[in-house]
Amino acid sequence: MNGRLLPESKPRTARALAVFTARLRQMREDGFGDPAQVEDFRRRARAAKLTYLSRPEYWLEMLCQRFEDAGGRVHLAGDAAEARGLIEGICEAAGVSKVVKSKSMLGEEIGLNPALEARGVEVTETDLGEFIIQLAGERPFHILGPAMHKDRGQIAELFSDRLGITVGDDPAELTQAARRVLRERFLAAQAGITGVNVAACATGTLALITNEGNGRYCAGLPPVHIAVMGLEKAVPTLADLAMFVTLIPRAALGARLPSYVTLAGGSLGRAGGAGPRQRHLVVLDNGRSAILSSRYWEMLLCLRCASCLNFCPVYGLAGGHNYPGAYPGPMGSVLSQLLCGQEGGEDLVHASTLCGRCRQMCPMGIDLPGMLLALRGEMAEKGVLGQLSNLAAGLAAEVLSRRPLFEAAKAGGRGLLRVLDAWEPRPLPPGPWRAWRRAGRRLPSASGAGREGRRG
Repeated sequence: MNGRLLPESKPRTARALAVFTARLRQMREDGFGDPAQVEDFRRRARAAKLTYLSRPEYWLEMLCQRFEDAGGRVHLAGDAAEARGLIEGICEAAGVSKVVKSKSMLGEEIGLNPALEARGVEVTETDLGEFIIQLAGERPFHILGPAMHKDRGQIAELFSDRLGITVGDDPAELTQAARRVLRERFLAAQAGITGVNVAACATGTLALITNEGNGRYCAGLPPVHIAVMGLEKAVPTLADLAMFVTLIPRAALGARLPSYVTLAGGSLGRAGGAGPRQRHLVVLDNGRSAILSSRYWEMLLCLRCASCLNFCPVYGLAGGHNYPGAYPGPMGSVLSQLLCGQEGGEDLVHASTLCGRCRQMCPMGIDLPGMLLALRGEMAEKGVLGQLSNLAAGLAAEVLSRRPLFEAAKAGGRGLLRVLDAWEPRPLPPGPWRAWRRAGRRLPSASGAGREGRRG
């Protein structure tokens, strides 16, 4: 990770992150803690995905045909730039100047909002957390809680500065204020953009899972609906789709069902009445085909449920903004290296203790530690880490393989940590310990080379 003191390193945000992830872990344990149930879902979900991924061309062709038979239009995009261009073209052809958008990590991946805004299109995020961080000009902090690093006072200030609304910091009052603004924008929008949680190829059905109902407005209220989907999101049948609709909220929140499940396919309102007159599906590759044919193919099973984030000790300390690109946490550390055009940062594959909790808690059983380890090996072979990093790794191997050197390093390290911990942050010598100490944290203690250190 980088050595700068980012906002999430502040003590308040660190505490908020700890409370938020602890609550999500408890919710999952309460609602999805039965090992037999977890294993049953994992077995069935992997089987459905593997059926699709074994013949993706066949199933995608079926999805496109069924979707267009119902009146929709499918667009295939090879990379992020092509996807942006397709969406910009749809908006231009339909005379769209105002867009409402449901939460979409794929939209973050392709940089959709800035591209549309550069074309003069007004884009409004309608998920409450996404709406808040859009006003703040920031990236999402957590997959399930994009604005969890903002307190009520900061949100009230944002509403005052950016929306001209005088409002207190009561959560209900803030929510009602946002609802009034968003309702006006829903009614004025000419297009709605959503992601796709899962799609059924046999019927051409798209499923959108939300907890606030904003996704249903985006998909069903404006005259144009544009859905963006990574090519890995499809499953063969409607029964498979139904299973994933129940699995995703269980894995994310321990909930048996989400608040809203919106099923969309083809065009609505063709015989008069409400609903979109156009429905478009943009299917994105952006490196996914290459992933499928590589040793990292399991990443295409990822549901974006955030389980790996919530149980990762590194993410729990670092927070979301220390991960560049669209995807944070262990899954982001792998995906950022594999997708086209993602600013991953080679150091991300080392931002893991390899404790295995992410693999254990993943509802799809993805071997994230194994993939991180494989990526480390590839980078070492290519010399990506640099001579200094390779020298440090070699020195560490030498020390760890020789007991006298290890005991001496322990004794010296204990003394050095005591000295550094006694200093105030400002006069500390340059290095990562400055940022660590400025955040109010203490350096760890180390056992010496005494009797306890020689046991075993």
